Amino acid sequence: MQTFETYLQGKGLTSATIYRYKRFITVFKAWYGNDEVINCQKKDILNYLNYLNNRNLQAISRNNTLIALRHYFDSLMHNGMIASNPTALIKLRGVKRRKLHHTYTPEELSELADTYYHLEVKRTQEKLTTGTGGQYLHQRTYNAKMRNYTMLLFFTHQGITTSEVLRLKVEDIELHKASVKITKGTRRGNARTLPLHATQIGALMQYLNEIRPQLETGSTDNTLFLPIPKNDPKAKKEAQTSFKLFVRQLKRLNRNFNSLEQLRASVITYWIKTCGLRKAQYLAGHKSITSTEEYLPNYIEDLAEDITKFNPF
Repeated sequence: MQTFETYLQGKGLTSATIYRYKRFITVFKAWYGNDEVINCQKKDILNYLNYLNNRNLQAISRNNTLIALRHYFDSLMHNGMIASNPTALIKLRGVKRRKLHHTYTPEELSELADTYYHLEVKRTQEKLTTGTGGQYLHQRTYNAKMRNYTMLLFFTHQGITTSEVLRLKVEDIELHKASVKITKGTRRGNARTLPLHATQIGALMQYLNEIRPQLETGSTDNTLFLPIPKNDPKAKKEAQTSFKLFVRQLKRLNRNFNSLEQLRASVITYWIKTCGLRKAQYLAGHKSITSTEEYLPNYIEDLAEDITKFNPF
């Protein structure tokens, strides 16, 4: 089992995931009744999954077990103990995939960003330039909306996550190369370099030179958006409130909008169609191709639900 653990560590999995996978394998070996699992065949895996199904384990639990088994037999192959993986061609039916709301096309994503700019940013700017009362408030509102628009472009063009957007730093933006570096901040997601869209260059230049200096609140970590002073709960709460307001504004502007994850899902779906799974995996920053496959359309899964309980494989 130590060899298996070392293999999983080499895959970059967390200690919690490794512990869970080892537990799955221990249970499997107890059921198999033979520590020499190198003789295990596909029919044995199918019998075990059927055994789990008869014990009323949910499809997601059985699928996690299958993933652990696949890793385990991959480790045996890696160490030259077996020639092929008995789980290789096994897929479980009935596993619920990520439920996506309306999937935007690239044109619709651009239209969403343009709508936000014209109806939120430009209108506030007009109030500012006409000299209508409350200039200080108008200036603050304009700065915040211009920041939100610049953030929105990263969601609609690069499809990065909310945490990745908030983790961006000034030095991650390379305007001369028209690219942005997405750093690895947590156990989930890989670092990568993504191209900037042409429409982002001007917005980023204006934001960096004019807007951001007025928004800084004492942060020393050079954060690109929503800089928050360390150990300042009040500032953190204000930033969270600002982000929630941004999401509400988008919902008001577009009836199909549900969440920022929806924008990321739309971008990844487009990448899969145009670049293929492997390229989409890199662009999305997924560690596993399985995460990318969750964004594949599956139009017949609902029709198969009724027969899943009779034929779970």
